[in-house]
Amino acid sequence: MKKNIPVLISIISSAVAVAAIAFAIDSTGRQKSAEAEMAALKDQLGRVQTDVPEPLNPSETAGTNNLGQVKALLAQKEAEIAALKADAETTPAEAPRIRQSWEERMARMKEEDPEGYAEMIQRREERQQEMRYNLAERTATFMDLDTSFMSEEERANHELLVSKMARVWELTDRFQDPEAAPDREATRELFQLTNEVRPLMDQERTVMFKQLGMDLGQNEEEARVFASYVEEIISATTLRMHRGMGRRNSQ
Repeated sequence: MKKNIPVLISIISSAVAVAAIAFAIDSTGRQKSAEAEMAALKDQLGRVQTDVPEPLNPSETAGTNNLGQVKALLAQKEAEIAALKADAETTPAEAPRIRQSWEERMARMKEEDPEGYAEMIQRREERQQEMRYNLAERTATFMDLDTSFMSEEERANHELLVSKMARVWELTDRFQDPEAAPDREATRELFQLTNEVRPLMDQERTVMFKQLGMDLGQNEEEARVFASYVEEIISATTLRMHRGMGRRNSQ
């Protein structure tokens, strides 16, 4: 049994060291961990006390001295748990964070920083007007195309593109008030329309290049080859980053 006591002391010492590191963790978790360790120590101590006999002569006092060390470490653990409980009782709970709405944040900014608020509203209004102007120019360009020389497939693509651009124009009208909260529903639909319009625009661009070739005096076949050649130039000189590429490379 005397051989087991030093081993038990080593185990308890390791547990005390671990408890010291655990002080950097949440107090509730530390308290539960410490209580579990103390329960294990008490169990070990009970077995030690049962197995160790009363000393009969001075030569056998080493076992009781070791047992005293075990009791001292157990007392230290009990003191640690008491300190954790006291700390948990005296530390106030963190107040829950109150989530403010967009309107509340803007009202607070307008009151606390009127100049910054006015500057932000001006930038929003300028971006909105610029977006509307660019959109109007694009739509007018597509609508001015001569559809008489288009194939059925090209004309169907053209008409679908114009209809979707008209819908985009309607949605942007819901962003004209620079002080209004963001319209999430309109924003989601705009993102969806953007993804749908992109391939339609690619096809329309090829048709526009073909029309340009015909305006320059080429016949339909020559204009088609010219449009294909210009598209190859654009593709070769355009750098496209696939979604997620940067994240994968950064890992």
